[in-house]
Amino acid sequence: MATKKQTKPRRTLTVVEGRVKNLTMVKDFATAAKKRGWDFCQLDLINSDKISRLDFDDIPLDYVIFRDLSRNNYYEAERLLQYLIQRRAIGINMNVTGKRSATSDKHYQHGLFLMDPFLKDYTLPSFEAKSAANVRAYIIWNRVHYPIILKARHGTAGKDIFLIKSDNGLKKIDNFDELIIEQYIEPECDYRVFVIGGVAVGIMRKSAHSADPSDFKAWSAGREKSAETDPAAIEILSEIATRAAAISRLEYTGVDVLKSKETGEYYILETNYAAGWGNHFISVTKVDIPSLTIEWFEDIDEGRHQSVGVAVSKYINKRLKYLPKRIQDSYKAILNGQPDSIDSYQTIFENYPKQYLYDAGRLFVQLRDAYQDIVAHPKRIKKYTNLIKEIESIPLSWAGNFIGPEVGTLHDGAILSALYLYLLHKSEKIC
Repeated sequence: MATKKQTKPRRTLTVVEGRVKNLTMVKDFATAAKKRGWDFCQLDLINSDKISRLDFDDIPLDYVIFRDLSRNNYYEAERLLQYLIQRRAIGINMNVTGKRSATSDKHYQHGLFLMDPFLKDYTLPSFEAKSAANVRAYIIWNRVHYPIILKARHGTAGKDIFLIKSDNGLKKIDNFDELIIEQYIEPECDYRVFVIGGVAVGIMRKSAHSADPSDFKAWSAGREKSAETDPAAIEILSEIATRAAAISRLEYTGVDVLKSKETGEYYILETNYAAGWGNHFISVTKVDIPSLTIEWFEDIDEGRHQSVGVAVSKYINKRLKYLPKRIQDSYKAILNGQPDSIDSYQTIFENYPKQYLYDAGRLFVQLRDAYQDIVAHPKRIKKYTNLIKEIESIPLSWAGNFIGPEVGTLHDGAILSALYLYLLHKSEKIC
């Protein structure tokens, strides 16, 4: 008797985007969706009466890229967003830290980055400008020194950025209300790093045109672009970007990072919750952002219908190639029962402050102790049945690990997951 061939479920990708300037990206998502066998829907406006009654039965809202309903007011967009969260739709950037109005604020972002024990070393503090006198006060207090940058809290693509070299430069600014102050760092280059589902999938290096190196805005606009290929740069940029996405709870983001010409240090500039790839990122890096985004939807959707062990294993194995080689090697070594491979991670996890990343540190200690015991005494696995159950009761984060949305980076999640998977496999053999 012939077996019936299984068909993939028919899904519809819905992109919420009402801005004309982003229609090219919407079309790219539509093309990628159709290539993967998905239907496609774009929402640029929803009838206010439908929003008031939460009447969305005729709109496909199971898989949603929520960017901006610019033809509806802010409160209508937030009402729709809360509806999607409550019905557990699979979506991009629907439950961001501080809500969307705050997450796009560069001053708010820098505050988040300074709270992270890793990112604080790569973050320049920012200050609200408010007035010329206020800016001068920060100079007097030695918080910053000339030259400085004044930029809009919500600006994009290098717009509304001013290089101020002295008090006289402040006279050119008419309104300081929406501006923030940052220390100017002369760049060697800057980067756009795309993060999808807890991993950095591509990095584009940007630099000013060699004919006009003094044009500081070119560092944001990126007149000369290339794919970053240096392994050391890729590793540090990936960790900066994924941790910035994690603390912001962004499943999908473009993270901008600057490299100092003087010191070679990296400084995170901002995250972009509705990041675009323009005319260059995909062609330069050969990374297909729309297709990878839809693939993430498929993995999360399928993971909801699989056991925890299967879902996590598939998710991480698919993304190991984006992680540093040392983590790839450690992940495989842990699964092979090599306890020495976790030594280098003990300080990282155990030094996490209790007010942040607590679950990651706590779980590491529990899993490490159980792992070391079982490697030495395999028959003791039954002692850890409750630990396995506890871990499996924790809601999977969007990054495919057990530590929740506070840490949506597989740099840590891969190590925790390997420890769990080792215990799980030993438990299944005993049973």
